[in-house]
Amino acid sequence: MRRLFQKWSLIFLAGILISSCVPVKRISYVQSKDNLTDSEVEKLYFVGVPQDNLIRPGDELYIRISSADENPTNLTEGRQYFADPSLLSHTVDPEGTIKLPYIGRFHITDLTLGQASDSIENALSQYLYYPAVFIKFVNNKITVLGDVNRPGVYLFNYKNVNILQALGYANDIGTYGNRKRVLLIREEGVVKTKHYLDVTNDKLFESPWYLLKSNDIIYVEPLKRKKWDMNTVPYNLILSVISTGIVILTFINTKP
Repeated sequence: MRRLFQKWSLIFLAGILISSCVPVKRISYVQSKDNLTDSEVEKLYFVGVPQDNLIRPGDELYIRISSADENPTNLTEGRQYFADPSLLSHTVDPEGTIKLPYIGRFHITDLTLGQASDSIENALSQYLYYPAVFIKFVNNKITVLGDVNRPGVYLFNYKNVNILQALGYANDIGTYGNRKRVLLIREEGVVKTKHYLDVTNDKLFESPWYLLKSNDIIYVEPLKRKKWDMNTVPYNLILSVISTGIVILTFINTKP
């Protein structure tokens, strides 16, 4: 009886150890699924969707206008340029225009920041002496939820961020986060879509969803085995009971 109890106790303990471990392949990012040497991996090329650095309707911009004989001002209210640009942003309207001093509504969509800056300077040159225009993207945001170490809403002041950078903002996926099913939720107008990404596969670089857009939501599902991890199941109590049982059986069987 004692030997049978000890045997099943060992099996139980082995099961706990195995179930509490997560294989390295489940937590490593962008792995090549083929058995490639290091030199072959270095030669791999991935072609994905090019970055979109153009101004689009809905983008939020900070614009500072100055001239050779004036102090820099922001887009509309004349505050000094050292004001927080994230608090002075203005959204490009659905027609692709913004309202500027002197020249009124000005079309800037499908231009890079540099092209838009040059166009605005040319338009203002008849009103200002050597105008200078500074433009930057502001208030782009992504939301990262689920089994990550620091979920939350994150702001960034540039056009593009990729899925790996987004997970970096959230201080990486937790040990029991499912890296093979990272959900991306995107809202474009009235259209809402969702896509599952496998960040353990290097084919991620070719995915059209590798680059994120402002207001995207990332949700990392937990692995099913998380419900049995050391934080949720009282393994210490179970092990204590088993150890006590072994001691009692040993004492009974050795008692003369």
